[in-house]
Amino acid sequence: MEGEVGCCEAEVLDQQFGPKRAAADLRRYRRRGPLPTTALLLRGLAVNLPAPATLLDIGGGVGVLHHELLDRGVSHAWEVDPSAAFLRVAAEEAERRGHAGRVEFIHAEVRQAADRLPVVDVVTLDRVVCCDPDYESLLRIALGKAQRIFAYSYPRARWGMRAVTALQNALRTLRGGQFRVFVHSPDRMEALVRAAGFDRIFQARSAIWYAGVYTRAAPA
Repeated sequence: MEGEVGCCEAEVLDQQFGPKRAAADLRRYRRRGPLPTTALLLRGLAVNLPAPATLLDIGGGVGVLHHELLDRGVSHAWEVDPSAAFLRVAAEEAERRGHAGRVEFIHAEVRQAADRLPVVDVVTLDRVVCCDPDYESLLRIALGKAQRIFAYSYPRARWGMRAVTALQNALRTLRGGQFRVFVHSPDRMEALVRAAGFDRIFQARSAIWYAGVYTRAAPA
């Protein structure tokens, strides 16, 4: 496991994505499989995944996407995540599933690690842009690392979702927490993806979430 994150960033992330949350998420995954949003992305990727393929899973948490995709045509994967607790349980699960030799873990905030992240066939961002106020730089880094496929999910920009998010953030503030969730403009994110040379090949929606899979229109 490579890299480090700054102490201030680590402190904020540990409040929200610490060992208890990581262990609970792994237990849920083992009992019930991928979250519905992740399942939507997997559905879109399953029919469009190049084989063999390399994968960069940004903010992958317990590693659900790469655990599943290593069984579906991905030859090697990297996960970059700023939470040490989540990377530990992701590595444990990779070992249990026999994937340890095919996945590498990088402990860093993606901007800090951008220069050393590999260029791969497939890049995924599952429920990650909603945790970042600067979605533009995040997407640009992710898109720049994807040679063939880019896939991401985010909360739909409905008034109800915005209201719930505002309430949750207010409660975190009252409790002294610094972590925030963001509902970004789908149109602006879509414009960034398309400007990077990607065309949408799959989309799915739930009441709360959107999932999209894109292919590069021309070689990187």
